[in-house]
Parts: sequence; structure tokens; C-alpha cells
Amino acid sequence: MKKEIGSKILNFLASSSGFHSGSMIARKLKISRTAISEKIRKFRTLGCKIESRPGQGYRLVSVPDKLLPPFITIGLKTTIIGRQVFFYPKIDSTNAQAKEIAVHGVPDGTLVIADYQTQGQGRLKRQWVSPPKKNLLFSVVFYPSVAPSKVFQMTFFASLAVCKTLNTLFKIKAGIKWPNDVYVNHRKICGALTDVSLDQKRVKWVVVGIGLNVNADLSLDPELCNLATSIKRETGRVQKRLPILKRILEEMDCLYKCFLSGETKRIRDEWLSYSIILGKKVTIFSDGRPETGIAETIDGDGALILLAPDGKREKIVAGDVSLRIQETEDRSQESEVRSKESE
Repeated sequence: MKKEIGSKILNFLASSSGFHSGSMIARKLKISRTAISEKIRKFRTLGCKIESRPGQGYRLVSVPDKLLPPFITIGLKTTIIGRQVFFYPKIDSTNAQAKEIAVHGVPDGTLVIADYQTQGQGRLKRQWVSPPKKNLLFSVVFYPSVAPSKVFQMTFFASLAVCKTLNTLFKIKAGIKWPNDVYVNHRKICGALTDVSLDQKRVKWVVVGIGLNVNADLSLDPELCNLATSIKRETGRVQKRLPILKRILEEMDCLYKCFLSGETKRIRDEWLSYSIILGKKVTIFSDGRPETGIAETIDGDGALILLAPDGKREKIVAGDVSLRIQETEDRSQESEVRSKESE
């Protein structure tokens, strides 16, 4: 898929720190100098700092922290994810839109991203609430040639990519709560949702959606302050979303290529190293029926192996189930009691 003209120009300017003449850009990109001037004027209105000097040309100084396709693709080190980008200032759900375009066919790794969702959704039809222009809300369309039983592993590398990004960029120690939530200091910071379309024994498409709290001030919400957190809350300052998004996409791109090449054990082992439930007492709720045991491991297909009190092992498949870590739940209850006592 060819990049849009504006993306080509910005990537060309970003290729070095020096000036590029309009004639050179026109010749290299095979577009008119008029088109170049028009795009540069537009980018300046969007907040780009582009310096120009007579006889020398243009130099890209900086781009704003806006989730627009040309800004996302600048310096993006991926080979599959992000070859095509759809941005929406406001949308019902990025997963819903991604599923709609997946049916008609788009390049593998197509990104759908929004500044605000009116009907954001997590697992079990739970609402994912996010204030406008504060967080990262996006979905990626995939067309993997794998057996349906392997699809859940794609949730593995979504949550894994987020954990690795938080650790690399901010030294934030994040962990994964099966099947797809990312936690920091016992509070949820990110959720991943995987939707899949199957045709008999074939995977038609997979959509992986991610909602990451970046700059939302959750400490002011009495209902969420003990349950959720954000990068801003953990670091103490507002963060730019573009670098975080790019790093997540690059991590996902690397893991997706490993997944396609059959290196699933490597992905699973790394995912397990971030798990916050292994060896802990957990309670699984399925159809309203609780079941308690020790979270022993996660098998190759992403199912939880639960060691029951009677010594039997049960395979729990992610679906319409929820999980609670007993010690975390007890800690939350204690925190709530202390909060009420202080009032």
C-alpha cells in the first residue's frame, strides 16, 4: 500500500536533520513542487514546525503530539503493522470499525486509531471509558494463516508489547493478569480485546484492540482511583502519546513476525515472565459460578491451568469468564475500609 503524499514528504524530511530543497523532494518523490508547498502549509497549520530557507529548502524541526497518520508513520520501525492508518477524532469503537474494514480487505497490520470512543468496550461487554485526547485507543487488523486454536496467542503479544513498552520507556514495572489486562501497582492500566472471524477451520481475520491509560487523571475519580491507573499517574507528569504508540506498534510488529514464523513458545515464555497470577490463589467466575484454585500455568493455546483444592487440574479457556486474584481483592477491600474510616 502506497503511503499518502503528506506521509512521504514528512518521512523524507525526517530522514535527516538538514535542509532539503523543494526540487530535490519533488524529484525523489516524483511529485510537483506545488503539491509539496501545499502539504507543508497544511502541516504547519496542524502544528508542525518546518523551517524554510531560501536556496536551502525545508527542515523538519518537530511534529505535534497528534495521532494523525503522517505523524504516526514518521520513523515508525515496522514492516507489517501501520502500513495503512485510519484515524478518527471520534468513533463508536475502534474494534467495531476495524472489524468492518477487515471484512472488505485491508493490508495486514492496518491500524485504526481514535482520540475518543463513544462506545469503547472491553471483555464481557464491559464499557471502556476514556476522556478525549488523553489515552491510546486503537485496533490492528491481522490476517494470520494459523489454526483457530492459536488465535488467542495474539492477545499474548498485545499485552506483552504494552508491558515491554512501559518498562523500556518509563521503567514502569507492569504485569499481565490473564487473559489480557495489564496492571501496575495492583491497578489496571491497559486492556486488550481480541475479535476473530472464522470460516470452518480457517481464520479469516483477527482484530486486536488496545486501550491504554496515558494521561487520564484517574486519581480524581473516587470509583476508579483504587482500581485503575495511568502512565501520568505512575510517572508524575503528562506524557506524549506518539512515542508510546510507536513503541507498542514496533513491539507488536516484532512479536507478530515471531508468531507467524512459529516461535510461539518464545512468546508464551516471555508472556509468562510478566504474569501476576502464577502461583497465586485465584477465583474464576463463569456463568455466575465461582471456582477457586491456584493459577498453575498458561498452556500453549492460552488456557489457564487451575489447580483445584482436591489436587485436580482444570483447563480454563478465556471467553466469558472473569478472574480475581484473592490477595489483590483482599488488599483492595482493606484499602476501601481505610478510606471510609478516614472520611
